[in-house]
Amino acid sequence: MRKVLIYSFIIVLFSSLLTGYPIHAASASVSKPTGGMLADYESVIRETTPRADGIKHVNTPATIKKLKELHIDTYYYLIWHQPTDWDDLKNEFISAADKAGINVIVYLVPPSESTGSRKSYPYVTDYIEWARAIAELSLKHDNLVGWAIDDFSFNLDFYTPEYMAQMKTTAKSINPKLSFMPQIYSPSLTEEFIQTRGQYIDGVIIAYRDDPYRNTQIWSTAQEQIDQAYHILQKHDLPLIWMVYTSRLTRTPGNPSAEYVTKVVQIALDNMRKGKLAGVITYVLEKEFIPETEDHKAVSGNGYLSLFVPAGSPTNQADYVSASQMIQPDGSGIYTLTFQTMDEGPNLAGYHYKQVMIDDEVVWEQDVAANTTDQEWDKVVLDLTPYLTGKSQAKLTFRLYEKNGVKNFYNNIGFDALEANGFTILDKDFERKSNWEISRNYSGLIGEILIYDPHRRMKVFYAVKVSYLTYDLYDQIVQSEVQLGVKHSLVVKIDQALTEYYAKHPKKALNRLNALKNEMNDQAGKAIPQETADQWTSAITLISSMITPR
Repeated sequence: MRKVLIYSFIIVLFSSLLTGYPIHAASASVSKPTGGMLADYESVIRETTPRADGIKHVNTPATIKKLKELHIDTYYYLIWHQPTDWDDLKNEFISAADKAGINVIVYLVPPSESTGSRKSYPYVTDYIEWARAIAELSLKHDNLVGWAIDDFSFNLDFYTPEYMAQMKTTAKSINPKLSFMPQIYSPSLTEEFIQTRGQYIDGVIIAYRDDPYRNTQIWSTAQEQIDQAYHILQKHDLPLIWMVYTSRLTRTPGNPSAEYVTKVVQIALDNMRKGKLAGVITYVLEKEFIPETEDHKAVSGNGYLSLFVPAGSPTNQADYVSASQMIQPDGSGIYTLTFQTMDEGPNLAGYHYKQVMIDDEVVWEQDVAANTTDQEWDKVVLDLTPYLTGKSQAKLTFRLYEKNGVKNFYNNIGFDALEANGFTILDKDFERKSNWEISRNYSGLIGEILIYDPHRRMKVFYAVKVSYLTYDLYDQIVQSEVQLGVKHSLVVKIDQALTEYYAKHPKKALNRLNALKNEMNDQAGKAIPQETADQWTSAITLISSMITPR
């Protein structure tokens, strides 16, 4: 019989109902989890009216309310947006977080992010003084448990072992329990990094972005990168924290989809259960649900074909990524194709080329340097008569092709609004993901039909909320002293619900959840303490309400 985690099933069901994409749950037996940190980073809610100093301060009550709704236990408080962020933390936020049962970790920016008007005030890049100030504040507030620095690995010339030794000595001499963790990326976690700087840190935060291909579209490398990082760190008894992008990574086509966030969070939580991760952090999880119109790049409808070269992703000559479908010429003898295309990124000639192909023949191409205005759509009309005459079918392909390799040349190419004469194109406005076959010969090029979703923020927030809530429920059940037979029964009922979900019977799946709730009620005051049963059934009620189809 298939055994699954409670949180895996709920995440799967919720994601499918919300996004329409099926996701397979991870299998796992009931075993004692390691607990682990459920955390969020950044994206505070600001007050709508400036105070006397002319600044919109952190709206502590509104932010804390959202964090409690998210079911986190730790919040990474970024000091960067306003000169008053440190004071807002000291005077308002830290105490409110304590009352809400939320730990706080101060998050600073490095010298590379301190070049403009926004800096980590008041001590900016004096991290010795920051160590002292944070440690002293932690003595007054037990829920201030650590500090962290962003993009640490890009600033190693500044953070020498000698400087880091001073940071550690300063902080630990005041509060030995205060932790410090640098935020880095997977390629930077090496044995050399640990050998030279490991003794000065209390763990590592890795922000996952499919490195070295720097994107928030591909998640297939997440497990491999967790395994690699864990292998290095566990030898030195250093914990690993996994940061998941829930908002836009710079120089990418758009914000990560609800499907992406759901899947990467699920992978991270599964590894936390296995003991490979000590915590999961959501990166800039937006708490105000407004449309992100900058993602609406399509010229027709909400979707467009994106062919993407990530920043810092080296390519070689003849690398490509493409989208294709088979077409059937109608025998009329006159065949034309009209489409619109755009690109965004640097304009350097001789490298990235847009192409249209019929079968294996290039029938049109254009250097991205020809379009000098980002996101400006140009109309192209092609006469395909010479290439389709006499054919009963052919393969139509839109392609990004590397005429010469690059080391770091970001570009996002778009195609949209297709019009055909003499043949039919399925999904000519790229509003679905089922009619086009995406292919590539190199992992550093990414193709996807990107569909603007004005409700993305809300969907992502609730996907994370359900993930965190169900993991917390799972953790409580497994760590409880309820007899193993009852625990096993709970898992059986989840398995039955999952079976109904795969059969595309969401109402029956929800009925199985109701059966789980009924068993908890039946065992209340017997195998399950009454107070515990009440807490668990309340959680089931909340989860059921969130995943009920509307």
